Amino acid sequence: MVIFTLLFTLLTGIFAPAPTTVLLPAKAAKDNNSHKVGHKNNGTLAWSPSRRLSWEDFKGNPDDGNPHHALTAANLAVDAKCKNDRFEYNVTCVFLPTESWSKNKKSDKLLFHEQLHFDLTEVHARLLRKKLQKIGSSCSNVKTTMTPAVNQVFKEWKAEQDLFDKKSNHGLNSDVQQEWAANIEKRLQELEAYK
Repeated sequence: MVIFTLLFTLLTGIFAPAPTTVLLPAKAAKDNNSHKVGHKNNGTLAWSPSRRLSWEDFKGNPDDGNPHHALTAANLAVDAKCKNDRFEYNVTCVFLPTESWSKNKKSDKLLFHEQLHFDLTEVHARLLRKKLQKIGSSCSNVKTTMTPAVNQVFKEWKAEQDLFDKKSNHGLNSDVQQEWAANIEKRLQELEAYK
């Protein structure tokens, strides 16, 4: 199971004269610092192909009322700004340890399922980077193109995470989960230029 958050920071010159932060949904915390891949920064862990999740990363308290065995809180952090009429952005896929939890920190199968949620979030981070690259570097059309692009990727990300849980029965269907794992890895390779 995964929680979807989108940290969307717009800096001077795009939509408002002063810094603005929009959170969808409102669970994410503002983080204006850049993330080093695979390192913790302000309580988050940036996605890395060489740094896989471990149960020690899941620091949140399990929700006893939740029927699931684990929850991965993942985030698409988008920092965007116009500087000297040049559009600049940074998209980071991060894991939120204090919002992520597990009731069973001994299951490798469950950890693999949660890692796939995080990997799928990185797929969508790369898709967002690809969309933002198509906007170009001029700030003239950012107001009309960036928000719809971000919203569309966020919607697709959430829908695909839900589909992954449904089709794999939250990781209980090993064959389907292996198909998803292969597909996610293939897509990460296809989107390598956007990592």
